[in-house]
Amino acid sequence: MRVFFMLPGLLGLVLAASSCKKSDRIDEDPIVVVVSMDGFRWDYCKHAATPHFDKLAETGVRASRMIPSFPTKTFPNHYSLVTGLFPDKHGIINNTFFASDLGDLYRIRNREMVKNGACYFGEPIWVSAEKQGILTAPYFWVGSEAVIGGIRPSYQYFYDGNVPYSDRIETILKLLALPAEKRPGLLMLYFDEPDAVGHRYGPDARETRLVIEEMDALLGELMEGLDALPCAAQINLIVLSDHGMASISPERYVNIYDHVDTVLIDDLYGGNPVYLIDAAEGMADSVAGLLNAVHGLGAWAEADIPAHLHYGSHPRFPDVLVLADSLWSVGTHSDASAYRGGAHGYDPRFTRMHTIFFAKGPAFRSDGFVHPPFSNVEVYGMLCHILGIEAAANDGDLDRVMDLFAPEE
Repeated sequence: MRVFFMLPGLLGLVLAASSCKKSDRIDEDPIVVVVSMDGFRWDYCKHAATPHFDKLAETGVRASRMIPSFPTKTFPNHYSLVTGLFPDKHGIINNTFFASDLGDLYRIRNREMVKNGACYFGEPIWVSAEKQGILTAPYFWVGSEAVIGGIRPSYQYFYDGNVPYSDRIETILKLLALPAEKRPGLLMLYFDEPDAVGHRYGPDARETRLVIEEMDALLGELMEGLDALPCAAQINLIVLSDHGMASISPERYVNIYDHVDTVLIDDLYGGNPVYLIDAAEGMADSVAGLLNAVHGLGAWAEADIPAHLHYGSHPRFPDVLVLADSLWSVGTHSDASAYRGGAHGYDPRFTRMHTIFFAKGPAFRSDGFVHPPFSNVEVYGMLCHILGIEAAANDGDLDRVMDLFAPEE
């Protein structure tokens, strides 16, 4: 039986106590803190003053680039990071999609669906950890508001974008200052920048560079707080992101309805640069063919989707995938003027979609090692490895990233 109660002093927090929890945690137990900065392209640090990222890289490890899963959108990739599954397997197939099995639209603003555990396939890391006796605190992470597999995080938060970034850091530090028997072994923290500024101004804008530097300062604040904790020597810090960002322009825009009659489309879901189309009965191949012939677009019926996308076989996939080419935009509006600034969602082979991975702590090398690019489905296995727990079935292979870790003594 699980009992829920409010723990004073920790904002928006629910602690779930269970008889299966560890009651004998010791000070040598590993702690993992995962930080996601949404839309942080892999090369942003090259174009801004980022002393704290630089320090993290020099004293830990990093990837030259981390490759997101398709579609390179926020919700699918945050859930891939914590399950080790491609979106086609974990069911969050886009930021917005119709979950035919549940009869409702999954989207960020549909809070009931976001909190519905039936939306999420696979086993997220906090479920794996809780099942094996480790307390978890995923703070504003995709899927963590739901009960998945009958399990919720010990410390559960419901998304509130108005919570200041420094307050989020303070909450993490307070959790880590708890007595060992109450302290989470896995903590996860989400920030929605630099994604928002990248969308508005584009990845190469001065405004974006300034926000990158603000995020670096925030990282410094977190690192300083972690270093001051009694458990500092146990902490493994991982800083990553979900996707990159590419510049777009109204001059490179395609309106779907300029090329396909509305009678051929029953419904469509998504947003630039990727749409999922529910075609009229028997019209999937025709719709895909019409759109695939348009300069700046690719479109495929389910059986024809390129294999490298790992996409199209989930029961929630409708009939047709429409994907804009790199630097192009696609939509349903006659006015193209809004299609400027930055976008993401493109083919993961497009390097502007690639993102960051930095790590430091006792589990990792400390020589500034730079790992060649790897897929974000490897992260779940890494987390299980550090925590010393058994991983659920996933699409990663820990052997591909073992060079990141410190040699075993």
